[in-house]
Amino acid sequence: MRIPSLSAGLGIGLVLALSLAACKPQASINNGNGKIARFGDGELTINADGHPKATIGANGDLVIDGKAVTLTPDQRKLVSAYYGELEGITQAGIAVGKQGAKMAGKAVGAAISGVISGNTDDIDARMDAEAKKIEAEANKICTRLTGLRTAQDALAAQVPAFRPYANLDQQDIDDCGKG
Repeated sequence: MRIPSLSAGLGIGLVLALSLAACKPQASINNGNGKIARFGDGELTINADGHPKATIGANGDLVIDGKAVTLTPDQRKLVSAYYGELEGITQAGIAVGKQGAKMAGKAVGAAISGVISGNTDDIDARMDAEAKKIEAEANKICTRLTGLRTAQDALAAQVPAFRPYANLDQQDIDDCGKG
């Protein structure tokens, strides 16, 4: 039996799914250039090569290298919006991970049933149909990247200290879902 594969560009969802599969209370988002974000304990950690760790909270806090960045109320809203966009992508990745686990269970059950009954002809078609559903959900993650980029760019424009962490670019968006 052939196992259907999802597009390689959907690595964001796969990283999240793998984080969940390992039963850790955190999820990571990776744009192919290294980990850019990790959720855990109600805050988001962002990494940028050559720069200290930064964390943001849903409440609009921004901490770089252990020091709180002074923000105006409008800047806090931008931090919260960025956090919200990443949280939305995380939740979409969790949904894809759950669907993938469910599909794996169905595939094992179908394979065993097919071997026992001697009828393995329709297993590929059923699993392909399930994979297409998962791929459609995973593609929703790609559509969310535009919102994330918009939030990132608005935050970077208003908070200079955040600029080095604004590492999602148009190429990442264009590559998502390809392959």
